[in-house]
Amino acid sequence: MRGVLRIVRESLILGFAELGAVYTWRTWTFGWLVRLLCQATFYALLGGYVGDEQTMRYVLVGNIVVLACMESTIVVISLAGERAMGTLPLLAIAPSGHLPVYLGRGLQWTATGLVSSLVAWFVLPPLLGVPLPWPRAAYAIPVIVLIIVSSYGYGCALAGLALRLRGVEWLVLNFAYGIVMTFGGVNVPVGVWPEPLRIAVHALPVVHGLEAIRAILDGAPLGHIMGLVALEALVGACWYAVAALSMERLVSAGRRDGSLDYAG
Repeated sequence: MRGVLRIVRESLILGFAELGAVYTWRTWTFGWLVRLLCQATFYALLGGYVGDEQTMRYVLVGNIVVLACMESTIVVISLAGERAMGTLPLLAIAPSGHLPVYLGRGLQWTATGLVSSLVAWFVLPPLLGVPLPWPRAAYAIPVIVLIIVSSYGYGCALAGLALRLRGVEWLVLNFAYGIVMTFGGVNVPVGVWPEPLRIAVHALPVVHGLEAIRAILDGAPLGHIMGLVALEALVGACWYAVAALSMERLVSAGRRDGSLDYAG
């Protein structure tokens, strides 16, 4: 366990160093963060235009929460970059095992995702005239953290595809959070979709967690909320299992045929 925690610490140091090479605090705050806030605001205003205040709050809450998923899935780009730079074999020969290194490679995106979602959570509702019911809204913050964790596992699992195919990492990333935004109850309830799609959507992260957050805001019974939280945790655990299996097969095949050395 101590070794795993050391890897997490070093992964965060590496991740933030990498982030610092791309952004300054000014460009991140006034570029990236403002872009995310504008995205959530756009959808909320659109919801208010086509509906009423309740519709606007529904859409705003969904788009604030999905920011956590959007940033967490950027791990796809981080992991694909390891192969493009030819450093993937170094992850595979890590003394502590490749899985902790692999799963820790994009942890900085979970931290920025949490910051983005919380800033939006506190700033946008009063700014747009649809304030959240405090202090109940504070109880939703741990669920946002859980959504970040489950979404990161989802991103790691889909990164396995980006590691196997050349030049598809941006397509995979946009698919990863795009499908959640479209079908996961962010802008419209999951119940509007045909039954087969509705069943399939419950395998995605965010869906149950977002439903739990909406239940918290509406003052639903604790048992109902905890059931949804447990489902979100279960979905996340399944995605981590898929990620671990995918990476194990990738590394095993790469050791046999030398394909881990492929770069470009």
